[in-house]
Amino acid sequence: MTDYMIYIVIAIAVAFALWFLFAKVLKNKKPKEITRKDIPIDIEALVNALGGFNNIKESIANGSKITFFVENDDVIKVNTLKQLGASGIIQSTGKITVILGKFSEEICRIINNYE
Repeated sequence: MTDYMIYIVIAIAVAFALWFLFAKVLKNKKPKEITRKDIPIDIEALVNALGGFNNIKESIANGSKITFFVENDDVIKVNTLKQLGASGIIQSTGKITVILGKFSEEICRIINNYE
């Protein structure tokens, strides 16, 4: 009977240790903040391809896409956007949507926070 009690105590200790490891350590781990160096796309070249900061009214990220609302459609360099790594480009009057991948949220945040 004492052998069973030892096994039960060990099982409870292991279960508690696993719960603590998952609930406290792994769950509360903060994700790495992405900096400008981590983004593989040259943001300055991206902004220049869109006609500069003065041409961009607003940018909105949605998943892997960024929609840029622009003042003048004529100054947008679509070929440069493709060379920068855009996998898709949809252009209409007053806006252009560019598919840039997993860093779209960070790129949009950097462009919107530019002073």
